Amino acid sequence: FCLSVSKHFTTSTEPHRSRPLKGLLALLALCGSSCFIMIITSIERQKKNRRRVSLFLDGAFAFGVNEDVVYRYGLCKGMELGEPLRREIEEYDNRVQAKIVAERLIATRMRSEQEIREHLVLKGFPEEIADETINDFRRVRLLDDGEFARAWIRDRLRLRPRAAAMLRVELRRKGVADMLIDQALGELFADKDEAEIARELADSYCRKHPGLDGIVLKRRLASFLQRKGFSASVVYPVIENVE
Repeated sequence: FCLSVSKHFTTSTEPHRSRPLKGLLALLALCGSSCFIMIITSIERQKKNRRRVSLFLDGAFAFGVNEDVVYRYGLCKGMELGEPLRREIEEYDNRVQAKIVAERLIATRMRSEQEIREHLVLKGFPEEIADETINDFRRVRLLDDGEFARAWIRDRLRLRPRAAAMLRVELRRKGVADMLIDQALGELFADKDEAEIARELADSYCRKHPGLDGIVLKRRLASFLQRKGFSASVVYPVIENVE
């Protein structure tokens, strides 16, 4: 059997009137949460987020859901909502929201799987929902760590050149597997001359710092190139030719 909590009970200080209420509460505790049934009394679109609606149960705000959830479950005014169904609705809404958050993140630039996972967990989504979202996105190629690595390397070489070693470090920090990093570097960096990249960076650095004298310039230039991931065997021949 089920008890509807749409019928409100009030407590009283009179001992003889409190006994029935205590008995009812004990019965509800024995019965478990699955016995609770509430009535949807209102569904209102939220002002700050027009894609979400607020559900009111027995006249009081209960929780908010995405509008897709309303259509999926056929939620409407007067509908009875038991605790098991409510938990299912909230869990499904959590999955919908995780996908929306991930889509917004991907819309700004390509992301690695680790970036999406960390962002979703930071936003309070359970790890299993974060992993499920990643699996769904990977299946439709919205997430692809191999393509992410290639795009990262292309952008770095075009806008902020650096050594292959530094690119590898950056991609590892993004959670990309070494095998995928090797493949991407093999495709995009195999024909690059690191010494030439270092010389181009050195020329640009010297143009931006015309007031530095020889010794100070070489010392700072060496530190700059090392921070870009270039080895000493590449850096020192470059700074030797700086006047």
